[in-house]
Amino acid sequence: MQFSDLASFDKLISPTLIKILYWIGIVFIVLAGLGSLVAAFSFGGGFWRALVSIVGTIAGLLFWRVACEAYIVVFGIYDRLGEIRDRGAMRPQA
Repeated sequence: MQFSDLASFDKLISPTLIKILYWIGIVFIVLAGLGSLVAAFSFGGGFWRALVSIVGTIAGLLFWRVACEAYIVVFGIYDRLGEIRDRGAMRPQA
């Protein structure tokens, strides 16, 4: 990616940013899950609270993955529509 791509909006940077934010989100979700797990045993929550924190962490990871994939799909649709538009411009009008 060159600076001219950023200035002209010919290439979107959002899919790249979404991938970076995905990994940052993974780190935060795992850290929150570990914190919840430690809190479950530290404050007398026991086995069930620990189980809920593990299941919640897994659900959070799955939700985050699906949300990021949805954003990437939307930007992919935008790119494909641009390709279709450009291909249609080359054909002579009837």
